[in-house]
Amino acid sequence: MIHMMKHARILAAFALAPVLALSACDTMAPGPADAAGGASAGGGWVYPSLGRERPLVIGHRGASGDVPEHTLESYQRALNDGADCIEPDLVMTKDNVLVARHDLYLSTTTNIASKPEFANRKRKTDDPDYGTRNDWWVEDFTLAEIKSLRAVQPFPGRPKVYDGLYQVPTFDEVLMLAKSRVTVASNPVCVYPEAKAPAHHAKLGKPDMGDEILAALGRHGMAGKGSRVFIQAFEPDFIKALNAKTELPVVMLIGDKAAYDAIMARPDAPFWDGLGPNTGLLIGPDGKSTGVVEASHAKGIPVHPWTFRDDQPVNGEPIETTLRKYLALGIDGFFTDFPITGYRVRNEAQFKP
Repeated sequence: MIHMMKHARILAAFALAPVLALSACDTMAPGPADAAGGASAGGGWVYPSLGRERPLVIGHRGASGDVPEHTLESYQRALNDGADCIEPDLVMTKDNVLVARHDLYLSTTTNIASKPEFANRKRKTDDPDYGTRNDWWVEDFTLAEIKSLRAVQPFPGRPKVYDGLYQVPTFDEVLMLAKSRVTVASNPVCVYPEAKAPAHHAKLGKPDMGDEILAALGRHGMAGKGSRVFIQAFEPDFIKALNAKTELPVVMLIGDKAAYDAIMARPDAPFWDGLGPNTGLLIGPDGKSTGVVEASHAKGIPVHPWTFRDDQPVNGEPIETTLRKYLALGIDGFFTDFPITGYRVRNEAQFKP
């Protein structure tokens, strides 16, 4: 009942006040269509998103297609390129500080392998999710040690010119950046943190990740109802527990159909305020909607699929074609490694449907 009341309040805010957290952040100045009485920012989107609001462009790990992921410079680039939201994945250091990394290990996204002082810190993990991976693990390093590293581009074929230049930021530093910036249309920056492997961190005896994320948001005045923040995770029990602690919208991430079917079969579902599915869950092999977007919208829950990448085309088609297909489904936002492309394609759809 408490969750239902909270969800109703969030939906009311979405319907009545586009400046609040569940709205599509306005990233365009009024254009010709607005002046002519055509499509506009609030309630004028051409496709069936909730409230006909223009979808959020979410900078996945920043502008990770061009700059090493999860660096302040990557988030800056995403905002410059038109992102409404920046997405920091969060893991916890040995001294329990939240830092922005996608993985629990460090070899692929930092220069740690070139640091002789850390050579003997490489080890195999006992976490079954990582098999017998032999690597350097964030949980074994203090913040000071993490700060001595520099980020690198993990994706083959992407620019390496920035490798070795940028630090790994703390969540507090990301929030300070967000507070100091605005979107290209001078709106407050939306922040979309993901708690990575909260059960793993709990097993290590670390503080609850949800509590730590909320505490950090509180320090920066971003924990209250109406803040432009979404909190996401893949673990259902974590999401359910977090939802009871905050007025902020929490987003259930789903990786495949089996996970989706399992969570929808739970008698307490839905216990989330937003759905973050893999793109493959939304369009079937026949090219038609699987019904996931429609089912979520029927409950008033927005859908933010992941991840659109210019350099990883689906079925060989141009990214513009792929994005337009998903926009036509009525998605309410989307994660992209290349926010500049997402911004352009969304805007073209607004004025050239």
